Amino acid sequence: MKLVLLPFLTLANLGTVFADITLVRDGKTQTVIIVPEGLSKHVQKPAAQLTSAAMSVPLAAVELADYLQKVSGVRLVIATETQKGVEAASRIYIGHCKANADLAVQAEEFVIRTKGSDLHICGGDAGPGGLICQGTLYGVYDFIERELGVRWLFPGEHGEVVPRRSTITIPDLDRREQPRIEKRKVRNQAMTREDTFAPVLKQWGIAVEAWKAAHGPEATGAWFRRMRLGARIEIEGGHAYAGWWEKYGKEHPEWFALQPDGTRTQQPERERLCKSNAALWDEIARVRIAEFKADPSKRMASLAPNDGGANKWCMCAACRALDPADAPKLLNDRSLIDPATKLPFAEYPALTDRVFTFFNEIAKRVRREMPDRDLVAYAYSVYRTPPAKLGPLEPNLIIGYVGLDPADIEAWSRIAPRLYLRPNDLGPAIDLGMPRNNAVQLASAVKFAVEHKAIGFDFDNCHGNWSAHGLDYYVLCKALWNPALDVRATIADYCRAAYGSAAEVMQQYHDLLEKLSDQVRADPQLAPKSPHAVRLRRSYSDESLQTLEAHIKSAQALQGDDPGVKARIEMASDALKYARLVSALLEVAHDKKSPAYIERLTAVEAFLKTKVLTPELAPLHSHRYLRMALAYVEREVE
Repeated sequence: MKLVLLPFLTLANLGTVFADITLVRDGKTQTVIIVPEGLSKHVQKPAAQLTSAAMSVPLAAVELADYLQKVSGVRLVIATETQKGVEAASRIYIGHCKANADLAVQAEEFVIRTKGSDLHICGGDAGPGGLICQGTLYGVYDFIERELGVRWLFPGEHGEVVPRRSTITIPDLDRREQPRIEKRKVRNQAMTREDTFAPVLKQWGIAVEAWKAAHGPEATGAWFRRMRLGARIEIEGGHAYAGWWEKYGKEHPEWFALQPDGTRTQQPERERLCKSNAALWDEIARVRIAEFKADPSKRMASLAPNDGGANKWCMCAACRALDPADAPKLLNDRSLIDPATKLPFAEYPALTDRVFTFFNEIAKRVRREMPDRDLVAYAYSVYRTPPAKLGPLEPNLIIGYVGLDPADIEAWSRIAPRLYLRPNDLGPAIDLGMPRNNAVQLASAVKFAVEHKAIGFDFDNCHGNWSAHGLDYYVLCKALWNPALDVRATIADYCRAAYGSAAEVMQQYHDLLEKLSDQVRADPQLAPKSPHAVRLRRSYSDESLQTLEAHIKSAQALQGDDPGVKARIEMASDALKYARLVSALLEVAHDKKSPAYIERLTAVEAFLKTKVLTPELAPLHSHRYLRMALAYVEREVE
């Protein structure tokens, strides 16, 4: 995090010493919120109608008014600078008002400063190429958290913690921050795979529309925004060659991957290319240069190959010559077919050198003509590990590494100019949605990556399992804003806000979960592509679950009358109930025809069904991964 300390205002440099500013006194307002001219109509709307990026400044004003009212019970007036008839002892200037003209800010940066009896919050709301940023909104959220004491723990009724007081006084403030990470994204995936989940919802007697309402952007989007996720650069790294077979296949079949049948015919839309073809390098470079010239605001473009699909990797002699024999070996990968046997190679070198030769050659060509533009190239799939032979990469490449492995990140940082991480580490593929605590590991991974050239993150698979994984989501978002985060202090603060008088015992609960989660991550046989789920019972043992349950009982005895605290402890209890049911199912998972298996699977599904419309357990996603793990059960070894 970029943190600039400005000089304190003193008698020597100003002639006065500012006193604390009272915004609300004994339930009566002392101030008015001021916004730039032209926003008077927008600030009369509720926050839910101001969610587009272009509305971030009026949203900032409305959110500030909303939370001052929640804290004090008093609604502040929102007006423009020239609006008449608005009198108050102090003013809060939001955004690029004339009164904030001296507060120079960069993209996503914000300044919070008191001057005399007024408060000024202004941020950088524009980035390169006209990208809309939300610096002012981030400043308001920072103020709401730090000066008002509000915490947003998770979406929904009980996810918000608002301390209440009739008088709100703030000290002299002079704070400037800009997030060090240029792109911070956690994918809100609570409502996805409608086609996959609709039959399950029907079977469980739950309307699809009710599920969408419970987990769609209107219900959950505000939490992700308030965690200050966002960007001041747009990293474009999607599949780049859909439709190329239709466009080029007839005239240039040699540009496409040689298939096991001896042809280069591709099945759209996930075409694979012949990475060694120099004429193809020329054409891709020409296309990207033309795109940049056609749109001067476009700052980067993707070179990422299409992945998945039925097409196989090219096995022509020229491509294979780019695969060093001493590269890390891929075992029985079904996308790598031996031309001689028409079967997957038992082992084959990783394709990183081949693929990154392709990326490098295109980048050289683009840089010669457009040196100020960037290209995104993923390190993923069979080209995820660092190259064995290839040296430093072209300076206009941003490498999107899919993972969090520190050894790989360090190795990539030695040859890549910049890194962009796109991990798949938030889903329940390994733990099947049972309670966990990977918060320290996630925050440490973010910090390590930033120290090794990472400029952006895009975490996938946040499925909204707030009962079992909520602490992970919360701490990760805090670390994305500030990689130097004091993680232990953040967890302690979370527990104080969430659990009140039961905070200490619930922090012990999360500490126990951290040790359990460390064991799960350390097991090499627990991985998304090798989910030997029965082994989870080694960590989620009866003894471990009993200890965790004892902490929940202790917390319930201390919880008091706060309905929010009660609800959050009950959520943790529900996560353990689910873990009990899954552990019991895994115990008999090798005998799918037994009455016990059927009975226990039915019990898991019945419990998940009750949670579908709540911010708990991501029931549809947890059910999907559980079913996938059970399908592997014949291969599992306890």
